[in-house]
Amino acid sequence: MLRKSRKQLTIRFLHRTVLFLVSFSTGLVLFFIFGNIQEFLDSTQSLILAVFSATTLIAFMLSTVLIVIELILLLVKKRKLYISLLSVSFLCLIYSLILTILSHTIIILSHGF
Repeated sequence: MLRKSRKQLTIRFLHRTVLFLVSFSTGLVLFFIFGNIQEFLDSTQSLILAVFSATTLIAFMLSTVLIVIELILLLVKKRKLYISLLSVSFLCLIYSLILTILSHTIIILSHGF
C-alpha cells in the first residue's frame, strides 16, 4: 500500500490553507467596498478591516513558509509538480502582500495622523 509522505501532506495542507485565506481576503475586500458604498457603520467597517488585515497578514506569512518548503523540495526532488505549486504560491504571496499593505494603509488613514 502506498502512503503519502509527510512532506507532501504538509505542502498540500499549507497550499490549500493559503488559497483559502487569499480567497477569504478577496471576499472581505469586496465586503468592505460594498460596505463603503452602502454606508455601513464605522464600527462594522473597522471590524471588517481588522479581520481583513489579520487574514492577509497570516496568508502572507504562510505563503512565505510554503515557498521556502517548495523551493527546498524542488531542489531535492526536481519534480515539475513543485514548479506549478511554486508559481501559484508566489502569486498568492504577491497578492497577499499588496492586500496587507492596502489594509494597513487604510487602518492608519482611518485613525488619522
